[in-house]
Amino acid sequence: MARPLRERLAEARRRGGRKLTGRGSLPRLLRTALASPGGRCYRHCDQPIRSRAVPSALPGRWEVRSCPSGVVSVTSYAEWTRRDPTPAVRRTLERWTEPKSLVRAWDLRVATRRGPELGKNAERFLARNHPSRGVRVVYWRVYPFRARDGTERRLFVCFRRTHAAPVFFAASPTASEWGCPVCARRRRGRRRLRG
Repeated sequence: MARPLRERLAEARRRGGRKLTGRGSLPRLLRTALASPGGRCYRHCDQPIRSRAVPSALPGRWEVRSCPSGVVSVTSYAEWTRRDPTPAVRRTLERWTEPKSLVRAWDLRVATRRGPELGKNAERFLARNHPSRGVRVVYWRVYPFRARDGTERRLFVCFRRTHAAPVFFAASPTASEWGCPVCARRRRGRRRLRG
């Protein structure tokens, strides 16, 4: 029978093991093994895709892969757990997305990553610490779609410092001007105050 987490953490510290910050959190070794390779923005701008870690209240790690103009390739959430984190991920994404209807059940995919596919170091680490748990990764990918007016829409993300969290929204990649709906509301609110 497994001992409580607090006891296992105390023993790992006594033996000089790595410190875990809490249930479901990913140690640095596993974060490195899960790091996505580079790539280019497909069918949009052909610029290099950047990965950006996003903080949240969930214990795992969020990563948003997008091009410099904000077109999202994929958003992923990784947690070291036995349970399926998809419901919590969906609720979080719905809070971050305008409108919430962009977060659909069929766009969320969960995968369990185990030692062999994460590399030898991660495989040894998982076998030594928790052999019965893998790393659960939930992927959210919204493919380009057509709006009712026939224009192509893609998922964009806004990382402005004024936002408490990223803001995901759909916009036309060919429009001369597109913007975050939260930023647009703030601009309209400031205009009303001035006028």
